[in-house]
Amino acid sequence: MRKLAWMLICSSLFFQACEGPVGPQGPPGEDGLIGEVHEVKASFTAANQYAADFDLNPAIPASDKIIGFILEGEDNFGNDNWEPLPQTFFYSGGTFVYTFNFSRTGFTIFLDGTTSLANLPANKRTDRIFRFVIIPAALVNKVNTNDMNAVLQAIKVDKAQIQSHLEQLN
Repeated sequence: MRKLAWMLICSSLFFQACEGPVGPQGPPGEDGLIGEVHEVKASFTAANQYAADFDLNPAIPASDKIIGFILEGEDNFGNDNWEPLPQTFFYSGGTFVYTFNFSRTGFTIFLDGTTSLANLPANKRTDRIFRFVIIPAALVNKVNTNDMNAVLQAIKVDKAQIQSHLEQLN
């Protein structure tokens, strides 16, 4: 019996937890919601079937979304006006639209319409500037995706972090 009592005392010491002071707080972590912005230039002709393809490397997570904007001039203060895609315009009794689709590995911008695309003015077909924002799915319903500035703020991207690909397509 004495042996049993001695073993119980020793085993209770073995299983006893130790506590000490709490350590210092670590650095704040990221929320895991990472977005990117790609600025591209596209020209639309009959030769490229009025479409421009762009690759994403690495591929984006399956849950992420891509939203697009087209540069449509400047406001009275010299700030760029970015319009959300798709964007429809009326011309010569018909319409034309800039739209896009995307996958995990890239996106394609299209110029389509009921008017003759070949007869559109050159400034509507050539060297058009677009921005495509990779946005985490968790933010899609929490931000106004029609407002590029609100989207950039939500994904914590400033203008210096925008990946420009303008020189690749000239």
